[in-house]
Amino acid sequence: MSDTNGKFWLAVMRLTADAEERIRLWNGYLGWKLPTNIKEDKESGYVWPKLIVEPPDGGWPELTKEDKAMLEMQASAHGGHPKFGENYMDFSSCNFSQRIDFSGLTLVESNFSGSEFKNEVTFDQTRFYGVTYFTDTGFNYAHFSKAIFDAPAHFDKSRFIASATFIGVEFTGGASFNSAMFEGQVMFNDSKFEERYFSGGMVDLVLADFRNATFMTRTSFRNVLFGNDDSVYSRRIWPQRRADFTDAHFQSTTDFRGVVFGGAPAFFNTRLHEDTDFSHINWKKAETDNISADYAIRAWERLELMMSELEKPLDRHQFFRLKMRARRRTENWFLRTLNLIFEVTSDYGWGVKRAFFWWFGHWFGMSVLMYLNTLTAAFPADWLKLAKASLGTGFANAHAFLGLATGDGYLAGCREVLEKNNALGFLNAIGTIETFLGPIFLFLLLLTLRNRFRLA
Repeated sequence: MSDTNGKFWLAVMRLTADAEERIRLWNGYLGWKLPTNIKEDKESGYVWPKLIVEPPDGGWPELTKEDKAMLEMQASAHGGHPKFGENYMDFSSCNFSQRIDFSGLTLVESNFSGSEFKNEVTFDQTRFYGVTYFTDTGFNYAHFSKAIFDAPAHFDKSRFIASATFIGVEFTGGASFNSAMFEGQVMFNDSKFEERYFSGGMVDLVLADFRNATFMTRTSFRNVLFGNDDSVYSRRIWPQRRADFTDAHFQSTTDFRGVVFGGAPAFFNTRLHEDTDFSHINWKKAETDNISADYAIRAWERLELMMSELEKPLDRHQFFRLKMRARRRTENWFLRTLNLIFEVTSDYGWGVKRAFFWWFGHWFGMSVLMYLNTLTAAFPADWLKLAKASLGTGFANAHAFLGLATGDGYLAGCREVLEKNNALGFLNAIGTIETFLGPIFLFLLLLTLRNRFRLA
């Protein structure tokens, strides 16, 4: 920590024990001392890497003469006013033994690398501008609820001993928790990792980097947004991976319920706890990401294997379907067509309703065609007999291997009725088509039933 920097900011925090007064003095000082061009209003469109510090709600607080005199005294006691630039707020290698509250403050180019928070630290509704560093930082009880990080945030090799709450946090430039250690309960519920001000400064262009991280107790990412392709902000640099948990270790209950992945997440060599919840996730957004198809195939395939090892057939087949759709982007036209047919007819062996529709629809539809084939008058007197014969023959043709309409088969009489009324001559052609398609649709229906209801 610089003698002319961090100690000054800590002195400002200690000027009053009242939280609202502390926020007024701190943010008022920034409104007084920050360069004018840094406090310009943000224009719509791409802003980062140009640093713009927006005023808090209600604008920058006005300081009285007494306030300024008191702040000038603190600056004199600590080597002068901090010079604006990199590490403008330098708290690196600090040892915070007492509880400290940064809630509601505006932090600019802040650096907490190597610091130790022995007690509770709170950053609720804190606004972080510029790249923020918590690298190799030790936390006891850490609270970041509804904080906003306007640029990339680095928590690499940080340690969270008791608990960590990142509820409703906006990481608008992405964040890195590479090799972080979460020894207590951690919650990222309702947080957002967005590309809005993603600068490409994150290692390997990962938006949310949790590689090599260890989660020792209950972990929750419920309703987290990993990537927002619908952002109105133009982006010059795209992350290659929206969420990367490669080599991470989850040792207890893990909740990904309702998460939105802007791209295929990476879980390579990741150890998941058997109580891992991937329910209520809309994976469509992950499929629309403009990423490498080869990477997407590997990512989905890895998750499919992991769910198989955890004996979660529903999740396993979900990732199988995602893998098959990604694979369609790499195949030749013939395999791509077969892949598409497999999805349309049975949702890759999982859609019971879809498979039933095709199985029932094809022989019922052919029965209607055979009925129309018998019409020799606008409304024949024996229409009901012909309709029953058409339905019976349609079912028999679709399941020709049962021999229902041949010889003394149970539905042979139905076919005889239609043969006597083969007005348009389409009976044999329709039967041939059904004989070919029937077993295929029946197989797909049975496949979906097996996949849905098998014991293991």
